[in-house]
This record gives sequence, structure tokens and C-alpha cells, in this order.
Amino acid sequence: MVDTVNAAAAVADDPLEMRLVQATLQILRTTPVDKLSLRRVAEQVGVSHQAPYVHFGSKRRFLAAVAGVGLDRAADAAEIKVAAAGSSPISRLRALARAYTEWVTHEPHVHDLDLALHIAKSEHPWLQTAAIRYWNLLHDTVEACQPPGVSEADVLRRCTIVWGAVYGISRLAALGQVPASVPGDASEHISFALDALFAGWHAAP
Repeated sequence: MVDTVNAAAAVADDPLEMRLVQATLQILRTTPVDKLSLRRVAEQVGVSHQAPYVHFGSKRRFLAAVAGVGLDRAADAAEIKVAAAGSSPISRLRALARAYTEWVTHEPHVHDLDLALHIAKSEHPWLQTAAIRYWNLLHDTVEACQPPGVSEADVLRRCTIVWGAVYGISRLAALGQVPASVPGDASEHISFALDALFAGWHAAP
């Protein structure tokens, strides 16, 4: 586990940086990442179009900062849902999956920015910190679902499998690629997948 600093709290140290980031997150509610204009962001905040570059050094670094704060807020929402799910490990895992699905559904462009191939976690510490925070939440939730004696290596592999299943089903559903003949919605498909994984983890050898 890695200790992290809340990215949104870190960015709040500079009011203008926070305004630029918040304006971008607001624009991304309706605008895809590839259509995002930093000039529009600056105009919305009421500053020079060079402000994002002056404060963050480059467009990539600015977008990484935005992605970091967006992911940090997604982690906030996920932690709340997991905590509200009670003490049952599988219920907490389902709650984490629901939080992720809601993020993909309600803020698809912010989600896409967080996973953009042209932005590395190392581009900005806010993104790196938020990614570690979300991974730690996934790790702890999956680890709690394991029977005694499971190695850390297997926990990490199972984290990747869970993430892959939740991400894949969420994205397929968001893109309308799940056939209409398949009964249920994305949340039901994901719960079915997680229940199957959980049963497999606890099956007798």
C-alpha cells in the first residue's frame, strides 16, 4: 500500500490552477477530449490563453493534472460507495464496480482522459497520486474477497482481472455493443461476472 495526498487538495493551493482545472472538467462533461480547446478553457476562466501553459508547462502536463483531479474525485465517490456497502467483501466489490460504471456512464470524457494513451501517469504528480489511490482501493477490496493463503502476486493478478472485466463490460455497454438479446444492463452483467469470480476464488481445489 502507498500513502497518497489528495490531488484536489493539492491543486487548491493555487486558486487559478484550480479554476483552470475545474473549468476543463466542466467542459469535458459535454466535450470529448479530442475536441477540447485550451483557448476555450482560458476564455471561460477569463485569463490569457497562455495561462494553462504558463502554470503547467505544457498541454500534456495540464491535461494530466486535470485527469488527476478527475480521477481523485472518482476515487472519492468509489470510497463512499464501498464504505456504505457494509462489511461483506463481495458487496463491497460490487459497490466499487458500480461506482466505476457510474463514472464511465456519467463522465465518459473525463474517464477517457484518465486512460488516454498520450498521457502518462508520470506527466503530473496529481495523476500519479490519484491512480495509486484508486489502485489501492481496488487492491484492498479484492484482497478482502480472497480465501486464506492467497499470495500477493495472485491478489495483484485478480485485481487486474476484476478491473478488466468491469472496464470491458462498462465500455461495451457505453458504446452500445452489447447485443439487445442479452438480458440485463451493464450493472447486472458486471455483478454476474464478479459473482462468478468470487465463487471461483472460493471453490475447493
